[in-house]
Amino acid sequence: MAYGPSKNRTGSQHEHREPNLIPIMNLFIVIIPMLMTIMVSVHLAMIEITLPSQTTGSGGNGEEAEEQMEEPPKIITLALFPDRFEIMVEGVKGVTEIPQLSPGRHDFVTLDKNMAELKIAHAKQGTIEVLPDPTVRFDTLLRSIDVCKSNDFPNIKYLTALTKYYRAK
Repeated sequence: MAYGPSKNRTGSQHEHREPNLIPIMNLFIVIIPMLMTIMVSVHLAMIEITLPSQTTGSGGNGEEAEEQMEEPPKIITLALFPDRFEIMVEGVKGVTEIPQLSPGRHDFVTLDKNMAELKIAHAKQGTIEVLPDPTVRFDTLLRSIDVCKSNDFPNIKYLTALTKYYRAK
């Protein structure tokens, strides 16, 4: 015995149905909290800074005023060449040259002594600019950086020489 057509079938095929929004709502219920957990939030930190008060001579000695008027550290540049080292200090006219011991052998002992003297003279300086010639061996560059770091110059600023470009004929 055959059954009659279902109610859905008997109705008009062109009848407008309401869309099922439950899966879409579930998707947004999951996505919105997930996006909020990924969102970067702003963190504020407060640092307490106490600036020294400037004394006008009442009870203060001259040494405190000299400490406040101290000049910033000088820029120290170590230039590496295939045949020598050169150490230049900002504001000093002379350049310290350290020649090679023999062809292919740099004098790292003298470089170490000069770096130790520079650290004594410029105790607050922690940065050295290293300017290697493009033809200097990589081993020489690494050993000179190690000498600087062993003499308490932890910040090494690597400078590059100017690059020349040539136009093809």
